[in-house]
Amino acid sequence: MKVLRISQWLPPLLLACVGCTGLIGSSEEETPRNGGADSELPSIPPGGEPGGSYVVPTTVLDSGRVVLRRLNRTEYDNTMRDLLGSTLNLARKTPFAADDVVDYFNTNGEALVMSLLLTEQMDQAASTLIEELMGRTASDPWRNRILTCEPSASTFDRCATEVLNGFMKNAYRRPVTADEVQARVDLGRSVLQSSGDPTVALSAALKSVLLSPHFLYRVELGDPESPVATPLSDYELASRLSYFLWASMPDQELFDAAAAGQLSAAGPELTAQVERMLADDKAEGLIESFAGQWLSTRDAPSFVAEAALFPDYDDELRLSLAQETNLFFKALIDERQPLTTLLRSDFTFVNDRLARHYGLPPVGDGFQRVSLRGSPRIGILSHASVLAVTSHPNRTSVVKRAEWVLERLLCDPPPPPPAMIPPIKEELPPGLTLRQTLEAHRANPACAGCHKIMDPIGFALENFDATGAFRTMDNGAPVDASGQLADGTPLAGHEDLAAAIANDADYAICVAKHLLTFAVGRSFSAEEAKAYAAGIGVTMKDATWPEFIHAIVQSEAFRTRRGEAQ
Repeated sequence: MKVLRISQWLPPLLLACVGCTGLIGSSEEETPRNGGADSELPSIPPGGEPGGSYVVPTTVLDSGRVVLRRLNRTEYDNTMRDLLGSTLNLARKTPFAADDVVDYFNTNGEALVMSLLLTEQMDQAASTLIEELMGRTASDPWRNRILTCEPSASTFDRCATEVLNGFMKNAYRRPVTADEVQARVDLGRSVLQSSGDPTVALSAALKSVLLSPHFLYRVELGDPESPVATPLSDYELASRLSYFLWASMPDQELFDAAAAGQLSAAGPELTAQVERMLADDKAEGLIESFAGQWLSTRDAPSFVAEAALFPDYDDELRLSLAQETNLFFKALIDERQPLTTLLRSDFTFVNDRLARHYGLPPVGDGFQRVSLRGSPRIGILSHASVLAVTSHPNRTSVVKRAEWVLERLLCDPPPPPPAMIPPIKEELPPGLTLRQTLEAHRANPACAGCHKIMDPIGFALENFDATGAFRTMDNGAPVDASGQLADGTPLAGHEDLAAAIANDADYAICVAKHLLTFAVGRSFSAEEAKAYAAGIGVTMKDATWPEFIHAIVQSEAFRTRRGEAQ
């Protein structure tokens, strides 16, 4: 039985109309837009076991129409790094206007709109980037790679054509036509006629490439007239793959594979490319962008605890939190760990500051891998990054933590709260734990249904304070982290909760859903995600992280696109 399903235990009317999520203490800083409704997660087939290996009946799948996707801020900066050799990171340091988030990720094409402000920022960034390129020394390898000749007034057309032909192929991430190149040469010539400076003219032509929709957007056509899913071209697939695993443009080896038609066949070459790309340092793009958003750890550096209550929570610690989780997630991929290791691992990565926070011995310089055996910590549920971003500045939040588990790990979000229920005060009454305060709050019949499901999940994490430090006391009273899930499963604390999630068949399905959403750039229901995973032989037990990534890449959803026709 799935022990954590909120929809399984609430009466239908109550599920539709009542909930208390997010009302305990304060409002959320930002509510991401939800771009797609989840269908209920499928039940285990008769005779199935929790966490077991099973498949669903054959389903007619439609990869859906993925709209043109603008490069988000991370992708823009990473692409400029790999196209121009620039480390300015203008999109994030300027910064550009924020990217909207849908279903927890900033990769959804429908949300990546272009505003007037963003247009102006991109125009300025393109000027700065081209000026930086043109101002580099003659020995700079990136300058020599792009500026293969020096234009003069008499040789401008020939030189500009040579430079732009190579530059545009990389910038547009596909072969370019002679007409496309000529249009940029013509623009440069017009600037030459007015300025008399060939370098200024070539700079203008190069800048126009960086402002083209073919650069700023990931253009995927498939068969635009087809009402059903059709394969992406090799170049489109190369870009989808590189932005999934690297959050950046394809490299030359991936371009060569696309030119040879080796990717769309979904055969051994595609598998080999995934393996190569995961081993590359640029796979940090997957870790920072996917794991950082899925697990909410991107928000950890901005979490500021109330200094009077948590005087040991300093900037050095705050800036260490996300790095622990990023290194941990990288190890899960590099070591081909099962999906369940995310929850049940007995190791992590800490520097001296984080080790002190966790009560572990010093580790010396930088981050080091350490064993958690003998400590009260296990898996992602004991990472301070997760525990902090699901807390308030002055105390923990049972509701936020339970909501995070249900949404991020099980894809079973609780219903929205009723407007008429007053929140609990930020400050707890003297001598009362958060648990005792919540027990009084859920005496309200309108709150009892959801809190019966959510509170045991949140209570199981109460041995960790708002900064992720382990504790046995809360507000002067002993912490009670015990509870009972709605199906009667007892919990003694966070280790039992981690085991319950790991054994829940919906956990692997939820991972597939989040990976598909991030990789493809549209919303998926959990039912769709399960069907795609089952259709390509992904089991729901003991699959490793690389196996899941390969499965996403080989799936119909990743390799196809539906056209405009309906």
